[in-house]
Amino acid sequence: MEAPLSIFQMQHAFFPFLAVCLFAFIHLYIYKALLKSFASSALFRGFWLVVVWCNFVGTAIYFSFLHKAPPNQSLYLVLSVCMGVALSFLVVTLCYQVCSLGILWIKHKRTRTRIRFYMKRVAGIMGIVMVAYGIFVGTQKPQVVSLRLEIDGLSAPLEVVQLSDIHIGGLIESTRVRDIVDRTNALNPDVIFLTGDIVDSPLEIVRDAVSELANLKAKYGVYYVLGNHEYFHDAHNILESMHAMGFKVLLNDIDVITHAHTPLIIAGIDDLVGDREAFLYHDLKPDIYQTLHKAREANLTSAPMILLSHQPKVIYDLESISMAESALVNNIRLILSGHTHGGQIFPFSLLVPLQQPYAKGLKKLPNFAECYLYINQGTGYWGPPMRVGSVNEITHFTLLPKSML
Repeated sequence: MEAPLSIFQMQHAFFPFLAVCLFAFIHLYIYKALLKSFASSALFRGFWLVVVWCNFVGTAIYFSFLHKAPPNQSLYLVLSVCMGVALSFLVVTLCYQVCSLGILWIKHKRTRTRIRFYMKRVAGIMGIVMVAYGIFVGTQKPQVVSLRLEIDGLSAPLEVVQLSDIHIGGLIESTRVRDIVDRTNALNPDVIFLTGDIVDSPLEIVRDAVSELANLKAKYGVYYVLGNHEYFHDAHNILESMHAMGFKVLLNDIDVITHAHTPLIIAGIDDLVGDREAFLYHDLKPDIYQTLHKAREANLTSAPMILLSHQPKVIYDLESISMAESALVNNIRLILSGHTHGGQIFPFSLLVPLQQPYAKGLKKLPNFAECYLYINQGTGYWGPPMRVGSVNEITHFTLLPKSML
C-alpha cells in the first residue's frame, strides 16, 4: 500500500497548476494594459492576442515538464524563455502604468494620448531589450567571484570554493555541469562547499549530469548540505548519490578540518523547508541547536566554525540561540548560503527581503562577533535562462588569518 502524499508533496504537485493560473492572469494583464492598444485595427489587435496566447501556451507547457524529462532540449529552452518573456513584459507594463499616473495632471486630452502612445512604444522596446539582455547574461558561464576574508582562529590561508543552486535538470545538463567542475578545479581549492539546490529533477533523469560532480577535487574534500529543491525529488535518493561520490554530507552535523595544525569546524544543517516536510522526511528536519551543540560536546567551542545553510534566514535562529546561549554561536566566523539567486531577474530581487534577510553578497552580521554571511547568487538558475541584476556565480574565498589582509 502506497504511503499517502504529505501536505508538502501535494503543494509541490499542485504548483504547476497554480503557476499556470497565475501566468494566465499575467498574460491577460499584459494584453489588456499594454499590447491591445498597440494597433487601432481589429486585425492587429487580433495579432497581438495570438502572440500573447502562444506565449502563454508555451509557458503552460514549460510548467508541465517540471517533474519529468523534457522531450527536446531546444524546445525546452524556447518554452522556458516564454516564461521569461511574460515576466519581463509584466515589469515594463507595470512601469508603464505607474508612469501613466504621472501625466494625469496634463489637462489637454490629445497631449496625454500622444504621450501615452510613445510611452507604450518605449515600454514594448524595453520589454524586448530586457528579454534579450536577460538571456545573454543568463546563458553565460558562471563568473568566479573572488573574496579575501580574515578569519579569527585560522593559522594559515585556506582556499575555499562555494557552489550553490546549480539546479541540475532541465536546461542544466551534463555539459554545463562539466564546465562548472572544470572551472572549480582550476581554482585549486583546499575545500569545496555545495550549499543546496544542487539537484532539481528526479535522480533517474539526471544521474549522468549529477555524476559529473564526482570529478570535483579538493584537498579536504567536498561538503554538501540539502537545499529545499532536493526535498521535491526524493531527498534520500539524492543523499545516497552524494555519499556514493565520496562527498561529506552534513545533516545537522559537524566535521573538523585540521589545517596547518589548527582545527576548523565545518557545520551543516538540513534545509529549513524540512520543518514543513516532517511527515515524509522526519529524519531531515533542520536542528541548528543540535548542530552547534555537537561542537560543544567535542570541546571545540574555541575553534573557528564555517556554517553551511542553504537559506540565509538561518541567522534569525542563530540570533535566538545567541540570546540564550551565546557561547554556542560565538565561534561562527562565516555562514555560507544560497537560495535567493540574487533575485535572478530585477526587480523581483526587491521582493527577496520579504522572505530572507538579504538577497546576495557579503554581509557583516552586527549581532555576532566576527561573523560574515555570504549569499551565493546561484551557480545555475531556475526557470528561464535569464538574469537581470545578477550573475551565475562560483564563489572563491581566500580565508586568511587575522591581520594578514
